Amino acid sequence: MQVPRLILDSLDELGADDFKRFRWNLTQPVLDGCRPIPKSCLEKEDRPDVVGRMISSYGEESAVKVTVEILKRMNLNNEAEKLQNAGPAGSTAAQNPPPTPSSSSSSSSSSSGCSPAAGATVCAQGRSVIVAPNIEGGGAGVSINMNINTQ
Repeated sequence: MQVPRLILDSLDELGADDFKRFRWNLTQPVLDGCRPIPKSCLEKEDRPDVVGRMISSYGEESAVKVTVEILKRMNLNNEAEKLQNAGPAGSTAAQNPPPTPSSSSSSSSSSSGCSPAAGATVCAQGRSVIVAPNIEGGGAGVSINMNINTQ
């Protein structure tokens, strides 16, 4: 099963009040390196939109980690455990192998959520579009390298 579907299944288990509380938690610091999502980006969002926002902000693996952490904070440990066991480190990684790289980029910082590790790679196939994160920082001694390979 795909990661967005796994997260959505977990959010579907939440009642209206718990879902509202979940969205509030996304506006707070949850994990180191993952920036809170602004309240204005979440206040009118339904469950599928929240999942999309989380994945665009954090990436699939970190979105699962953030969801698990918030569910634990809400004392929904069974839901957190189910998602954690089914997440990217579980059975879905074997079912969805990474795409063959046709484009890659490396950056040292991201403002859209979790900062990628040094030398992080983003891959796309065919005529895919990669929406690169905003790169912050500056000053003397800061360098950012991007390589785009077309094949």
